[in-house]
Amino acid sequence: MVPPTYALMRWTLCPIVALSLAHCAQARAQSLDRDARAAAVAPDAAAPSVAADPDGNDDHEERSVGSLPAALAARAVGRAPGGLHRICDLTVFRDALFVAASNQPLGSDGAVVGRYQPGSSRTGWTTAFNWNRPGQPTRGGGGGQGFLRVRAIGDRLYVPDADTPYNGFGISEGGTEGLVFVSDAEGRFAAARGANLRPPAPPDANGFFGAGVLPRAYHVLDVIRFNGAVYASTGSVPPRERAWYGPSPGALHRADARGRRWTFAVDYPFPWQNGVWRLTFMTRFRGRLYAGIQDYDGREPNDYVTISASPSGGNDNLELSRDNVAGHRVTDHGAALTLRWYTDRGRLFWIGLERSGAARLRFTADGTRWLTVPFAPAAGRVSDVVRFRDALVALTETGIYRLADPPDDAAPTLIGPAPVFNRGRAFPVNDAFCASPLAVYRGQLYAGSQHDATLFVYE
Repeated sequence: MVPPTYALMRWTLCPIVALSLAHCAQARAQSLDRDARAAAVAPDAAAPSVAADPDGNDDHEERSVGSLPAALAARAVGRAPGGLHRICDLTVFRDALFVAASNQPLGSDGAVVGRYQPGSSRTGWTTAFNWNRPGQPTRGGGGGQGFLRVRAIGDRLYVPDADTPYNGFGISEGGTEGLVFVSDAEGRFAAARGANLRPPAPPDANGFFGAGVLPRAYHVLDVIRFNGAVYASTGSVPPRERAWYGPSPGALHRADARGRRWTFAVDYPFPWQNGVWRLTFMTRFRGRLYAGIQDYDGREPNDYVTISASPSGGNDNLELSRDNVAGHRVTDHGAALTLRWYTDRGRLFWIGLERSGAARLRFTADGTRWLTVPFAPAAGRVSDVVRFRDALVALTETGIYRLADPPDDAAPTLIGPAPVFNRGRAFPVNDAFCASPLAVYRGQLYAGSQHDATLFVYE
């Protein structure tokens, strides 16, 4: 849902117009001299040190051992429950693989969290949380319109509701609200309530289990712990402004101690502008929070924002302020859409979907100087990167590629081709909110597809 004042056709949710140009654009890697490459590859001792939190998100990434095989083959292990089309995220928690599934995020109904654990049932699949709300009126969206991330933070899972049914249920002030679903310590979610399948009750002090409410949020896209608190990234109604009219900046909302209620904390851009912005996917790197930006009209000059920790450091639970927020531009034209962040051995990797239609993988050691991983044009667009066994691997539209470690001028090598469906390959990059993810689970490499929400393991 977007404010009707700005209900224009959004390039991020439609098939990418410049698909025909993508392979040419992918071939254009940045030209950098040897010294610049060395600076980006080697961690910079002068860069800010980590403060309260380690790099990355709090997801419980599994580190596998052994050598990466020279060749891998994909095997389907079933579809995520709910009959949806896309897998947007994979997270390991309590020896299970949790799967965020959607149809067309922020555009059509479909939001289910699946749980995959071989041996736990006949197929290994169960439904962790269903927000499709079957049988409810569909006007205004009968169900949630996408789960984009499942985040493991501490001993709980956090799942942001990308687009709440009916523009919100009127359960908070401000004219609209967003939701974050919080599990218990075992990864169980409270079910929708009553005959009308309304949101679960807020998490309680005993079980920490339910739906946290974000007043004045239009969309909730990601969740992270930063500088002693938990924040959600949103597109929101500014304080004291009227919903569905006027400016809609991107924002961070801060959770209270139990995750019941989330408060508008900081926004971008400021001063507010007429238009719709969202802060999207997030990570931590060298003491700063990184967040993607989406500008609905595509005129944003920056590619992402950073938010610095308080100068006092530590776990002081200090409030954020606009003085901590800075925009950054890496691409030629700005307004790139963040598909994925990943941190590994003192480096930050970023995948941005650019206006040309290219989705490039870049990395930095100091958060300032970026290098592009030089995929061959035939690789297609990139959607994720992860460390698997003794190597870095990336997922592209054509399959699994091994990267140099650390990345260098050599083009990554294809080691596992993408499966092909009747409608094309399994991992097309054709939605800015949902790109195919990778995860390491029980020592194996998994990839989520964009066709029939099929999960693959590469063996």
